[in-house]
Amino acid sequence: MEKIKLTFLGTGSAIPTARRNHPAFYLQYKNENILVDCGEGTQRQFRKAKLNPCKITKILITHWHGDHVLGLPGLFKTLMLNEYNRELEIYGPRGTKRKIEMYLDLFAHKGTELNIKVSEVEEGIFFENEDFYLESAVMEHDVSCVAYSFVLKEKTRIDKKKLEKLKLGNSPLIGELAKGKKIEIGGKKIDGKKLIYVEPMKKITFVMDTRMNENAIKISKSADLLVCEATYSKEDEGLAEMRAHLISTESAKIAKKAKVGKLILTHLSQRYDEMPKVIVKEAVAVFKDVKVAEDLDMVEF
Repeated sequence: MEKIKLTFLGTGSAIPTARRNHPAFYLQYKNENILVDCGEGTQRQFRKAKLNPCKITKILITHWHGDHVLGLPGLFKTLMLNEYNRELEIYGPRGTKRKIEMYLDLFAHKGTELNIKVSEVEEGIFFENEDFYLESAVMEHDVSCVAYSFVLKEKTRIDKKKLEKLKLGNSPLIGELAKGKKIEIGGKKIDGKKLIYVEPMKKITFVMDTRMNENAIKISKSADLLVCEATYSKEDEGLAEMRAHLISTESAKIAKKAKVGKLILTHLSQRYDEMPKVIVKEAVAVFKDVKVAEDLDMVEF
């Protein structure tokens, strides 16, 4: 079974610290390598994590504040210099096409253009293949902002070890068994239903800069993992409201109401750089399975 790997390249917020880089998250599944946001310094974080940015297939931009996108010009330059030869898919909120054009106009050099496809997203599924789909939902920030979910589809699999014991080779009847049908070989009946199992859906949701809102709960529903901003603690609730951010307990409420499996908090203000336990303690009072991400943390499932 192919696993999903998620690397936290940056877990800070507007002002980076020695401990936390600007936001960036790298999701890998099979041949897909999806970068969610690209704060300043993301390229160096790729190096530290021993990951190759030239394998990126898609970039998902939550919004166009500098701490989430100022790493894009340098990343584009690196891809150009390394003769990146695939189509780079970029998704983002309203206004993304114009901003990408401006970036390329400012930083690209003639003859080294990238093949980029830019799409602006709002609500619903915007990409789908046989393995997974990507969906977005509009958040409430002081600029256009969206949250994202990566959803690995439920699949019916055939147990290869049980199949090997039947010694059917490359028989076309294997296809019938994979559908759960019954077949007969040499007078022996085989029930395909006893050979198959269901690989459940898996879901990762990214909720970045936003005020508390119903869409955040909706897009996070039943996620195995919710990666959510928790820029401020309860003590700074007024500041969070003014700057359109979540406090720790609001992030936890989203997780609880959406019935997610695990909550990982990120985008911490620099004021909590040396005391992230404050954020965790507040969140745990609302939702039990919580941790604060550190730069270069990796989860796999």
